[in-house]
Amino acid sequence: MNKKTAVILAKFAVGITAVFLLCLGMYKAFLLADHHAENREIKRHKATTRLSATERELLHEGDFILRRGFGYFSDFIAGNLNDGKKDVTHAGILVKQNGKWCVIHALSSDVSEVDGMQLQPLNDFLHYSAPGKIIVTRSKDASATVGKAIALRAQVYLNKHIPFDHSGTIDNDSALFCTELIWKILEKDLHRVTLPNTPDERKAFFHSMQPMYSTKYFDIVIDQYQK
Repeated sequence: MNKKTAVILAKFAVGITAVFLLCLGMYKAFLLADHHAENREIKRHKATTRLSATERELLHEGDFILRRGFGYFSDFIAGNLNDGKKDVTHAGILVKQNGKWCVIHALSSDVSEVDGMQLQPLNDFLHYSAPGKIIVTRSKDASATVGKAIALRAQVYLNKHIPFDHSGTIDNDSALFCTELIWKILEKDLHRVTLPNTPDERKAFFHSMQPMYSTKYFDIVIDQYQK
């Protein structure tokens, strides 16, 4: 390699590094802005009841709770991964811990202090939901025994500290995103559902929120969008 080529390559490397650092800085700035936007909405709705006492009485272990979150990430999911009538952006599994309702779910470290599987009190989970935009579903015709089995499987993945699936790669159990966790339990672990099997169909299915409130797979326990 001659000196001229070496200089060109060095300048190219510096340029690539500068572009990378710029993009990284812009991404971090976006995350910070998103976090501030989310916190503003959380504070604005802090005193708003998300689930009434009557609604809470309908909950069973192993139910799935869907919410419409705040912030720019949630805005994107709401507008692009739903059917237009409902705009939920995140999902978790309801479990009982010491007699109190909690949610097991998977979140990215971009929006959470924990990357991946985590356990959160239901009330804390609800603080991150836009009022009037909650859906609770139950595996189709599920008994209390099935619900308990779902909750126990969720606990297994929580105990394994499965990280968040940042790449969105389905059928890879080493990392999971929120709805991927639910479909894994229902399809692979408990054999409760039959899902599309071709790669393109599965990818489209897993990367959409619509199936999470489809009556083909679930009974609808609570749908605040109907009010």
